[in-house]
Amino acid sequence: HKAVVSTQSTGTLLKHKMKVLPLLITALVAASQGAPTTTGTVRQQNWVISRDVQILSDRTLIVNTINGNPKGPAVYVHQGDMVEIKVTNHMPDCGLSIHWHGLEQKGYQMYDGPVQLVQCAIAPGDSMTYRFAIQEGPGTYWYHTHNEHIPVGHDFIRGPIVVLEDDTDIPSDPLDYAFDNQRVLMYHDFYPNYMGYDYLLGLGGLRALGGFDAEGGFALTAPWSGGALNGGQGSNIMQFENGEYRFRVINGGSLAPLIFSIDNHKISVVATDGSEVEPYEVDAVQVHLGERYDVIVKFDVTEPTNVWMRGASTAVTNPAAVMLTNLQLRSNTDSAFLESPPTTSYNPAGNLMNCNYYGKQDNCIAVTALKNMDYEFDHRPLLDDIEIHTADFFFSLPPVYAYFFSLDGRTYTQNTLLAKPMTYPDFDDTTDMTPHTNVLDLDLDKSIVLVLRNQAGIGHPIHVHGHKFEVLEEISRPKPFCFGESHCEIADLDTSFSVPVSELSKTTKRGVLKDTLVVPMFGAAVIRFNTDNPGVWFVHCHFDEHADSGQGFVIREGKWKADYVPEGFPSCDYTGTLQEIHNSLCTCNPEHLDPTWLCSKEYLCNYSRGGPPGPPPEH
Repeated sequence: HKAVVSTQSTGTLLKHKMKVLPLLITALVAASQGAPTTTGTVRQQNWVISRDVQILSDRTLIVNTINGNPKGPAVYVHQGDMVEIKVTNHMPDCGLSIHWHGLEQKGYQMYDGPVQLVQCAIAPGDSMTYRFAIQEGPGTYWYHTHNEHIPVGHDFIRGPIVVLEDDTDIPSDPLDYAFDNQRVLMYHDFYPNYMGYDYLLGLGGLRALGGFDAEGGFALTAPWSGGALNGGQGSNIMQFENGEYRFRVINGGSLAPLIFSIDNHKISVVATDGSEVEPYEVDAVQVHLGERYDVIVKFDVTEPTNVWMRGASTAVTNPAAVMLTNLQLRSNTDSAFLESPPTTSYNPAGNLMNCNYYGKQDNCIAVTALKNMDYEFDHRPLLDDIEIHTADFFFSLPPVYAYFFSLDGRTYTQNTLLAKPMTYPDFDDTTDMTPHTNVLDLDLDKSIVLVLRNQAGIGHPIHVHGHKFEVLEEISRPKPFCFGESHCEIADLDTSFSVPVSELSKTTKRGVLKDTLVVPMFGAAVIRFNTDNPGVWFVHCHFDEHADSGQGFVIREGKWKADYVPEGFPSCDYTGTLQEIHNSLCTCNPEHLDPTWLCSKEYLCNYSRGGPPGPPPEH
């Protein structure tokens, strides 16, 4: 099959509500992997990943890009389409993979992307074709690398995935982020994905630490160094005539949450993480790493006006940490746009959606206030067979900076990758597994209630691969005095929530659907999903440096393994920077951490062996 090249539609006013179309996947099953075939169009792209030097936002940067462009090509599809994207790695020094963030990949588990869970890295000079069916209804998703650290440069190997309604034509140019009355807003930050253990130097006190929020909590764990909207291309000025517009806001950064707003305008939240919600009007919305919010804004000016659209970092210690776009507005084509910059300002007293600060905040609206459209649950029934699990995470301060997860009260573990992907047919728990890999085994056909408990002084965007989950409750707690000194008291399953979690797990009230959720600092969240997607799914914080520092675990659903490795998958013989497992395995240094905890990085194990606590040498 070949992709059908569609012309761009002429556009109509965007409706406030979208309906989920009937699933176009046929009942046929392909071979023994269980992958459904599709009756839709095959959408093909060819990507070459490389590194060069470019000027972005008036700065000269080393960047890692797709086809030489820091603006990633959009993947525009309809439900039922088949995606075929050939990825060729021309990076000089590392392997890589691509994750399709938010797509549940039912039947296509092997194409989810994480290195050493479902595949080996694509080595320099090699290629891999990702093939999967779009089973999701209309919504906003995105893609990015998922291969631990890129050693040099800024990671712009990321871009939007937009599932459009069937009556919306597919834009012919994947670099066109403006079509009909819709705009894709892909925000990046300029923090390198990984460069010389720079963040460890900072957290070890060898350079400045990151920004803080208004009440003294960490907002960033490294200093803000800038950002770009849509790869820095055509994002300084956008022009609009009166009407309603849908903005698909994606935080595709590595480091910083952002607050999205348009001066002097209300915005109506109509979707989050690809699922439609009843419209909810606010002044601004916080979009954390990995999250997506679709908002409707209505422009209705009587004379030409310019206003600022803001993507602002939450680190108030750096007021310049904001990406500004001049929105030039006019009533119709009879008027000329103004050439002068806006003089408008942000309204700090406005209502903010998706807050994650500790304690009660004025004008703060939790994401749980959103209510999905009923049709979003058509294929997500309530099940009677319920299991409750806990996942607690803890942040240790320098000189032993690391993240640890404890599953169901087990040992706190800094998660590490394995030498062989867990999905491979010859993976053997006896010989290939390590206790330093945090695994939660779940049986199929269960309702899983997972309690995420945060003991760190920063809100963490936790992403679950392979599932959308309901957010049953989220709690924010006052800042404790223990932070940085010892374990903080964690939320109690019986007393900390509105009702005991054992009761909450049985609620028939549906929570808002997400695939990435900010767990408040020192707070907790209760999420629910059905084990209807056998596979190996990563759960991790979406701060790049946090996932790299061990903040993650693996859900093995139905103890699934592939019957075979798909043709064209990368060889596991490559031993370059990202494929070779550089992690060490040890118990943690008792001077700073509980000696029963499991540390998994060289800089920590070196410290446990009596060496200096700093970062490891360059590979």
